[in-house]
Amino acid sequence: MRRSLAGAYFVILAACMTPTDDRSPNYQLGFGDGCTTASTETAGAPREPRRNRALYENDADYRSGWLSGRAQCLAPGPASGFVRRNN
Repeated sequence: MRRSLAGAYFVILAACMTPTDDRSPNYQLGFGDGCTTASTETAGAPREPRRNRALYENDADYRSGWLSGRAQCLAPGPASGFVRRNN
C-alpha cells in the first residue's frame, strides 16, 4: 500500500513538470509558480500563493501559465484525503 501511494505521489509530481518549452518564458515562469502554489495548497499548510504580482496583473502569458500550472498540479492525489489533526 505504501509503495503504491509513493508511486502515485511521484506521478503527480511528474505532471507538474510537464514540458512547456514551446511557450513564452513568462508562461513557463507562471506555470512553475502556479504548480508550486498548488503543491503547497495540497500540503494542507495555508500559505500565500507563489506569484509575481506585477506579472500576474500585467502579463497575459504569465497569468495564463500560472492558472494552467495551478490547475494541472492541484489534481487530487491519493493522500489528499488525509487530514492532519493536532490533538
